Amino acid sequence: MKHVTLLVAGLLMAAAFVLAGCGQQPEPAGGQAAIDRFRQVGEARASGDANGVVRIGEQVVTLDDFREGVRIVETNLEYMKGEISKGSFDSSFLQEFVQLIERTGVQTVALGSLIQDRALYERAVANGFSATDQEVTARLERDRELFRVNPEVAQVNAYIEAVGQDRYWSELYPAVLRREMAIQKMWEATVTGITDQGSRDAKWNDVQKQAISSVSIEALAPGAIAPATVSNALAYLDKYRQLPR
Repeated sequence: MKHVTLLVAGLLMAAAFVLAGCGQQPEPAGGQAAIDRFRQVGEARASGDANGVVRIGEQVVTLDDFREGVRIVETNLEYMKGEISKGSFDSSFLQEFVQLIERTGVQTVALGSLIQDRALYERAVANGFSATDQEVTARLERDRELFRVNPEVAQVNAYIEAVGQDRYWSELYPAVLRREMAIQKMWEATVTGITDQGSRDAKWNDVQKQAISSVSIEALAPGAIAPATVSNALAYLDKYRQLPR
């Protein structure tokens, strides 16, 4: 799936469950440093500050959302730099992406990611791609079982410990799933029948741009998200979409 494009790992919680389900990571990548970064992401979410900082359509992004988003960008930036240094795969795209993030600033990149995620979700719901309660519950139960039988995934453990077990499973992860599943449905409907990857990407880029242009975006607390601004975040999204794949 190509809709998670702003951060290499996407949402950290979802990425961790993919790894747990596949059994591909018995040892935490990056060791203790990676675990600490995941814990810091959780601590950013756990601050309990639900004051709204940005309104995207009908959705309000809280200061908690924004702080967590910044930590996710920082964590993924370190991950990408590690992959580049290891030469794990063709790193030309990663190098350009890292340079773009560093030129732009992590706060602006985080705001851009939040804007795109919420705008896509709003468009997905408006076009009938909502995930049902039953679908979300089934996925939640599946992922919770995957986590139960794969407790060695230390990164997600660190995140959950920071935010609290009850809050993670009853509030945070279900909300992530509801958005991700709706966007996934819209992505599948968009690219069905398109076999060329470049054409699929171009089609999805068009949907992303349409989703963002169709919602109103207002900074409710500009000082809380500084130095990020809505205009700079939108400019970042345009630059990201222009990166050569």
